[in-house]
Amino acid sequence: MSPANDNSPRLMGRREAAAYLGIGQSTFSLWVSTYKMPAAIAGTRKWDKRAIDAKLDEISGLQSANDNTEDEFERWEREQNARKTQGSS
Repeated sequence: MSPANDNSPRLMGRREAAAYLGIGQSTFSLWVSTYKMPAAIAGTRKWDKRAIDAKLDEISGLQSANDNTEDEFERWEREQNARKTQGSS
């Protein structure tokens, strides 16, 4: 289901976040404390579903669509570094 069609709440408590991941609450707490999952939103006891998805993609070796994009500066920088490497060979 795409995010546009997902009517479920974006913010989740610890119990909902753990259930969303299919793990126990104590495991979720451990994952948060060891940075496998993002921390709760500052000043709340709620987690952002998209942040959980992004972190899960990261630890699973998947890339989000944003990871595949390269802006003009990044492309220029990569090309400059490649030229420097070729010039020093």
